[in-house]
Amino acid sequence: MSLVNQATSKRLLAVHGWSGVLLGLFLYVVVITGTVAVLSQEIGAWSISGARTQAPFSQPLDARVRQLAQTVEPKYREDITIYPNASGTMLVFFHTHGVNSAGKPDDVGVRFLLEPGTLTVAARDEGYGSELPEDRDSALDYFISILHISLHAPDPVGLYLTGLAGFVMLFAVISGIILHRHLIKDLFVAPRLSSRLLNRRDRHILAGSWSLPFGFLLAFTGTFFSFAGAIGLPIVAMVAFGGDQEKMTETLVGAPETVSERPADMANLDSMIARSVARTGTQPSFISIAHWGTADSRAYLYHLPSGRAVEASTHVYDMASGRYHGVKPDLGTRPSFGSTVYAWMGPLHFGHFAGLLSKLIWVSLGLAASYVTLTGLRLWVERRPDMPSGRVLGVAIPMVGYGVPIGLTGAALGFLLNYPAGDPVSGTALGFVWGCAFAVLLAGVLIRRGDASAVFMAVLGLAMVALPLARLATGGQGWPDLVGAGHAVVVMIDLMLLAGGVFALHRSRRGDAIGRSARGEGQASAAVPAE
Repeated sequence: MSLVNQATSKRLLAVHGWSGVLLGLFLYVVVITGTVAVLSQEIGAWSISGARTQAPFSQPLDARVRQLAQTVEPKYREDITIYPNASGTMLVFFHTHGVNSAGKPDDVGVRFLLEPGTLTVAARDEGYGSELPEDRDSALDYFISILHISLHAPDPVGLYLTGLAGFVMLFAVISGIILHRHLIKDLFVAPRLSSRLLNRRDRHILAGSWSLPFGFLLAFTGTFFSFAGAIGLPIVAMVAFGGDQEKMTETLVGAPETVSERPADMANLDSMIARSVARTGTQPSFISIAHWGTADSRAYLYHLPSGRAVEASTHVYDMASGRYHGVKPDLGTRPSFGSTVYAWMGPLHFGHFAGLLSKLIWVSLGLAASYVTLTGLRLWVERRPDMPSGRVLGVAIPMVGYGVPIGLTGAALGFLLNYPAGDPVSGTALGFVWGCAFAVLLAGVLIRRGDASAVFMAVLGLAMVALPLARLATGGQGWPDLVGAGHAVVVMIDLMLLAGGVFALHRSRRGDAIGRSARGEGQASAAVPAE
């Protein structure tokens, strides 16, 4: 039974449809890039054929950090950030805080790149963090992550855009729940074979019904990340703290600690890492050290979720004595229900709370959400065959639906081809641009044909199959060597690409792609009963 009366249901259905048409393709871009970004860490390992040979933080870092600290200006020892890239190269950034050439707050200091294993200094760069050379080993996974988070648009415009997509998805989910007359029944609907259009609608309903909880979770957490810092916190400061942002910060994060300038010897960092690993069961993702060389220096070791935990954890150590201070909440000054909910946002959005298993589940659900978005658009168009822009939109749907994945394969190919030459950062971006440009050109050629999406899917399938071959051709290791070295995740990505490519080629031959033009099926749309 519907949750609203018939008249309200019709109006809501119209808004549901029009909002999907106007912003649906944009929403799809955010969802599909987010689906790929879930595996960004694994894609980073794949892009360099599993070059990481050991857990980065198992290396003896203490002596090297002490040595490097003596080579930088004292003001840059205010904060030290230590983290590994995709290849296991350690990035150690000594910095303080300033304002960059664009007039924006930025970290400024000296960054060292240390070779894995030997910790030999491979590069030394000085300047503002946003202006330092990009990390070549993580160019592909970084490009994919930022494409999802902000579409590579300037801050805060990119975050506003992805936040808008989150609002659209949130409305689509809520209106979908209201419009479902038989939600439980729709979870087990059997797609009809009597009509292609009816079959597509049934598959859309089936996928959409199962995706509703995940869609709500994804939309809510994504919207939170996009708007919390840029809009949410200033509003909180204005309403709850009378516009006093300093007081708000003290309440949410804690008052700034009094820092002693008295010099002090630092405790052994390697010992703290070992104790933190024993306590959590995982390697740290990154380490931050505040006020190196002073009596009040603190080390913050960030660990991703482990065991049955959903939230990540930050463990605090006194750098002068080595004493363990406990877990620092992500929000507030002490553990609370609010800080726990806040800490759950990231793992629930990106699916990294149960290792690779939860990531693969999130990828599957993300693909289902992408499918629901495109099929919903396609059904809306096919039920309005006389709409003047129907044919153009009918081609735009597969152009974007397959064009973005084609662009992503182009980014991966650009990285692989340019990594040996030493410039994978620009190669990755150009590969994506050329892939998307090819999709637009192909759409222009196919706009008068009825098999647009079949051709798009064939191109996507060939591109996906080509990526594992390109990885091998550019010096990547073979499967036996990868498995023997403990890099089975690279083999997994290869197999996923090959399976996806073969599936796409098979579907293109059947001519049953989701965005295929509805030529000859315009009359069938009249037979589809209204929701």
